[in-house]
Amino acid sequence: MNNKKPDNHVNNLFLTSASVFCILLLIFSFLAIYFSYHDKKSRITSSMEMISTYTSQEYGNIVNNFWQAYMPVYETMKEDSTLVKSYFAAEDELTPQEKNQLSSLLKRMSLRDNRITWIALYSALRPVNYIQYANDTSINTLPDSFPYIKELTDKKQQMEVYGMRYLNAASAGNETFAISGGVPFGFGKGSIIIGYKTSTLAQSATLFPDNVKSMEYYVISNGQVVYNSEENYDIGSLYQPDGETDGIHTVNGTRKYVQALPSGNASSYVVCSINYGDMLRSVHKDTPLLLAVFIAFFGFSVFIGRSIQRQVAEEVAVIKEGLNILAENNLDYQLPTNFRQNGFPEIAQDINMMSSRLNESIKKAYYFELKQKDAEMAELQATFNPHFLYNTLEMLRNKCYSNGDSQTAGLIANLASIFRSFIGAKTFVTFREELAFSKKYLSLLIARYGDLVSFRYDFDSALLNYGIIRNVFQLLIENYFVHGFDANRPDNEIEFMGTFLDEDNIQLLVKDNGYGMTEEEVVVLNQKIEEPIRHSRENFGLKNLNQRLKLFYGPSYGLHIEKNESGGITVFIKIRKMTVEEYEENRKQLREPEGDPGSR
Repeated sequence: MNNKKPDNHVNNLFLTSASVFCILLLIFSFLAIYFSYHDKKSRITSSMEMISTYTSQEYGNIVNNFWQAYMPVYETMKEDSTLVKSYFAAEDELTPQEKNQLSSLLKRMSLRDNRITWIALYSALRPVNYIQYANDTSINTLPDSFPYIKELTDKKQQMEVYGMRYLNAASAGNETFAISGGVPFGFGKGSIIIGYKTSTLAQSATLFPDNVKSMEYYVISNGQVVYNSEENYDIGSLYQPDGETDGIHTVNGTRKYVQALPSGNASSYVVCSINYGDMLRSVHKDTPLLLAVFIAFFGFSVFIGRSIQRQVAEEVAVIKEGLNILAENNLDYQLPTNFRQNGFPEIAQDINMMSSRLNESIKKAYYFELKQKDAEMAELQATFNPHFLYNTLEMLRNKCYSNGDSQTAGLIANLASIFRSFIGAKTFVTFREELAFSKKYLSLLIARYGDLVSFRYDFDSALLNYGIIRNVFQLLIENYFVHGFDANRPDNEIEFMGTFLDEDNIQLLVKDNGYGMTEEEVVVLNQKIEEPIRHSRENFGLKNLNQRLKLFYGPSYGLHIEKNESGGITVFIKIRKMTVEEYEENRKQLREPEGDPGSR
């Protein structure tokens, strides 16, 4: 066997599998590179987003807190309000006392935000304006070289943000940006301008990734650079967004990846950018190594695959030949399990186990077929005894008529009719036949209990044209007299009702005023009725009837019990609308023999 040359089919199958494996390996390698790229890119963009968000929050806090430092001028002492109003409305030189009072006011304003470097008052009417540095004890004259004079002169909006300027003063930081606000109506004309440290916006630089050198972030407002982490304050060399931006843009001939976020007010943005080339080099840092590893693994896999190809093909041929033997119904044959390839011994064992179980199943099926034939013979034999009993009852009925006992003869006739219905009885009968059978059965029980019980039928006349599986009501009548009938009361009653539930279904109700059950007992009984019959000891009447209904009509049909207002119980039965003719036609099409509904 092992000296045979493996057939071309096995070789081609193996080569195809190896090729698919190699292709999948290459796909996996490119996926790994792709996800590595996106992971590193995500880290960079996440860092940029964190920088933009942190800077935006810091800058926004400064802008939003501006009014808290500005407005107390008009909300504190009356003297301060009067002084500021006089400052912006008059041209007179301030007295030393007014300068001290003004200095005190501006110091209190600067204490409201520790990021404030200086506060200045500017009025075009005054020949001299003043500035108070946060770290200085006295107020100073605003110099002609003050870098925001032009912006204050051209000021058009109530609040404006000015970009970074170098302020040459011993008591202030060199780099500051400023926010100016106007004065309320009636206070004259002018501005209060507050300078802030740019260093407060430099904290975001600690979030820069270590492996990216060209990343920068900056804040711009109204065409001015408020802060730039790379100290580039030439607005013409920077990207200026007109809304929230995330993507690649060309700035002065250089491609950059940019994230822009609105901040503070409608005209301010925080922009974080990185040279796109640096970004690509950073995210593809590991790509050459990954490619080398996967190419090496690919070559090694091809080499190993070709070396074991012959061994695999030979053992596959052994398994194939064994399957051919089993296919010829030689189910006692067992494949060898001493294969060298990993997994082949388990495959052989599974095939051997499968063939053994199949062989056993065939033997059991043959045995059960013999038992079924024995059961059919026993069923044919059993039909003799009911015939004998029926003939005997007919003889007794005639004897009673001969002796003038017509009442007893009538009861015997009903009993004989009931037994006769069991002999060769049909599975599916009309409602008329089922109701007639139930009345005969009731007559036997009423003969025993007399006037202690009454019964009533209330059925839709159109419903009588449809059919039902036989002996439904007989079982419910028997259940009532066993469990619900009270021999100590004269008004026992059982009522049978039937109506159309909808276009496809019929609902039957059997209602009594018997002993009844508690709510808990009803719940337990309904649960037991729905449980499958596991052995003959569980085969009580209601469960048996429910199983017959579900087997015949389907799992959505059956019966359930409810407690009624008279103290007894009501049995609700749901069945499908079907005439006897429809049933017979269905049986004819399916070529099913007449039999018990449980066989359906």
